[in-house]
Amino acid sequence: MQIDRILSIELVPSTVWFQSIHNYLKSTGKGSDWTKIKENLFVSEGKKCWICGDENNRLEAHEFWEYDDVNRIQKLTAIHHLCSNCHKIKHFGFWCYTEEGRQLLEKSHSNRANLVNHFCKINNCTAIEFEDYWINTYEVWKERSKYDWTQDWGIYQDKKEK
Repeated sequence: MQIDRILSIELVPSTVWFQSIHNYLKSTGKGSDWTKIKENLFVSEGKKCWICGDENNRLEAHEFWEYDDVNRIQKLTAIHHLCSNCHKIKHFGFWCYTEEGRQLLEKSHSNRANLVNHFCKINNCTAIEFEDYWINTYEVWKERSKYDWTQDWGIYQDKKEK
């Protein structure tokens, strides 16, 4: 069954791990630009999760990417504030399938089942539908991870070049 997803898993191909606008700005001493991006999110989106609307948790900025699988272009399309649970879903592979992620998840008093429940609640689906979706998402990630990608920083291009 196809899930109409409000909340989706976004597995970044392994060949571009850690190549984000956030890491670029941080590594080049332009962390203040990242701070400005986050401040602008509070102004434009308020102090709530862009996906589920939660206002009771710490918000984390998440980079949204689109993939042109033919031309191998990864394009940054937006940055939004997400609650911890929605952000963990976005990076589900890290949190649930790496040793570091599992340890951090445990330290945060959460687990895979909690994340699956959050996904299902937001998307109004069953755990079985989630598992089918997860398998498909993982297969797409495996295929994309076979290739090098050109990054298009979209509207954030000028932030990268400043």
